[in-house]
Amino acid sequence: MANLPDGNTGGEKAASATPTTAQPARGDETRAQLLDAALELFALEGFEAVTTRRLAAKAGVNIAAIGYHFGGKRDLYRTLLKQLVADTEPMFGPAMARMDIAIAGAAGNRDELAWLVAGFAEAVLHIFIGSDFMRWRAPLVMREYANPSEDFSILYDGRIAPMHRCLTRLAAAALGRAEDDPRAAIRAHAVMGQVIVFGVARVVLLRRLGLEEYGPDEIAAVASEVRQSVLASLGLPIAEPQGETP
Repeated sequence: MANLPDGNTGGEKAASATPTTAQPARGDETRAQLLDAALELFALEGFEAVTTRRLAAKAGVNIAAIGYHFGGKRDLYRTLLKQLVADTEPMFGPAMARMDIAIAGAAGNRDELAWLVAGFAEAVLHIFIGSDFMRWRAPLVMREYANPSEDFSILYDGRIAPMHRCLTRLAAAALGRAEDDPRAAIRAHAVMGQVIVFGVARVVLLRRLGLEEYGPDEIAAVASEVRQSVLASLGLPIAEPQGETP
């Protein structure tokens, strides 16, 4: 979490520097441990299969802590989905805002649109296969895709729909279609699938290539092929991403 400006007076600052307030709150630590445990267990096994007893054991806390901090397993799951949205906001929120500005600025220029698409595809690809950030988050999201829970709207409204709409605007601009044309949304969906499949089905390609994990060379090769595939699907010229992703 970003540090906020300190509006305390000098006396308040001195008081806040005492050893007691400098220590991490035990309650916050327990809450974080439960969320970490929930992310892994729910991603691996799903909501229904995981008991509160196993959640507490995985987190190394008393089972009563679940009710104390979250009210129960369902509310723990809801909190986890909300945290997933919040955790991914720094990655996607500003990028989508820049993307909208860049789409308007491109004014239909296909070379500029190609750079936008290439940069978007590579940025998302690296999130899914170039770091451990999505290791448990991606499987959890995929479970919600395959068998939506009563809390799917938390993910859909908070992260999936805004990202899908942004990509739809980009696809519409590339295809010369209206943003509300259903075909633009369908094409955007196809484009996204070409990218995230390398994360959610990574084991398939790794086994096909005889690898244990993606290395820098493999990531570069995947990025190159994905870039060409995505651009071709939108009828855009092949382009290399330039600088920071819009």
